[in-house]
Amino acid sequence: MFFSIIINTHNQHGTIERCLKSCLDQSFNKKYEIIIVDTSDSKINKKILTSKKVHYYHFKNFSKYPEINQIKKIYEGFKQIKGKWFCLIDGDDLFKKNKLKSIFDNYNLDNKILIQDQCSNYNEGKKITSKYIHKKYKKKFLYKKMINFWPEIYGTSSLSGHSSILKSFFKKLNINKWNLLAVDALLILYALNQMKFFTDKKVLTIKSIDSHTVGSKYIPMNKKFWSRRVQQISYWESLSNTKIFNIDKVISKMINFLISK
Repeated sequence: MFFSIIINTHNQHGTIERCLKSCLDQSFNKKYEIIIVDTSDSKINKKILTSKKVHYYHFKNFSKYPEINQIKKIYEGFKQIKGKWFCLIDGDDLFKKNKLKSIFDNYNLDNKILIQDQCSNYNEGKKITSKYIHKKYKKKFLYKKMINFWPEIYGTSSLSGHSSILKSFFKKLNINKWNLLAVDALLILYALNQMKFFTDKKVLTIKSIDSHTVGSKYIPMNKKFWSRRVQQISYWESLSNTKIFNIDKVISKMINFLISK
């Protein structure tokens, strides 16, 4: 088995069919599987589960925290995978038709790495797809040195990698300790610390930007926004066993302290 696609979904009955279709309609003609892990209030329609490639698992919600719930769904999916590489996708996003083929053609599947491909944005309300606007300043040397050195994070659905990365990630992860961090940030920083993270310049993913995503509740004026930033810094420090000294840490801790009083 070359690839295992893990779809995590929760009450996305309006979008899960198109998500699954994008996974089934891949131009890749070798063996791959699709694992759906669902915590919806009711199971999805069995009519869309007719392909032998698809394996469906339904659970009750694991946690009141959406981030923990998402991670645990992916963990349950990971326990079922047979593919050499995994691809993650949320139930409201889509894969480009050439995603698996592009990865297969451009990477050695024996390489124990994590890659993040580029994405375009799908606006649910306006029904249009727009190009993701990259924050170019984040790639500048001074920005990385003084403010924040980790890469831009495009979302769970843009992540693929060797299954051993996911295995070692879950083995070391204390899920409940990082209850505000989404799996994309956790996994990227883990792979970055292991020097096994790479960015693919191809647009292979279409990301939904409606108002119901895991990270949509985090806005700068929100207390949780700053608590999450502090958690992300602490998570990196726990991975690297070193203290961070940059502007991001100083500002995040100061604002988080003031808001928490």
